[in-house]
Amino acid sequence: MTNPPNGQFEKPFVSTDVAHTADGVLIHQGLRVFTNNLDRGTIDLSRANYEWHGGEGRYVLWFDVVLDTDYKGQPTTGKIMQSDDRVATRFDGKKA
Repeated sequence: MTNPPNGQFEKPFVSTDVAHTADGVLIHQGLRVFTNNLDRGTIDLSRANYEWHGGEGRYVLWFDVVLDTDYKGQPTTGKIMQSDDRVATRFDGKKA
């Protein structure tokens, strides 16, 4: 495990930062994604921030996903916090 630069375990997200989904797509406000449990929705970066992950030696971006469809394809509502490595724009050949 590694310690974060300057002992900073959290840092703010800045709109010019570059982060990617698990399938390599640039993360931006409103991007449609699958969550890690296969619900679908759009990214909301209004509360986004980075947390240090010592095991990977990198900052992980956390943000809200505004849900609209559950894993069964049924309409749903709510928000869920996800990280850059837990969302993808495609799954099993389907677009989110």
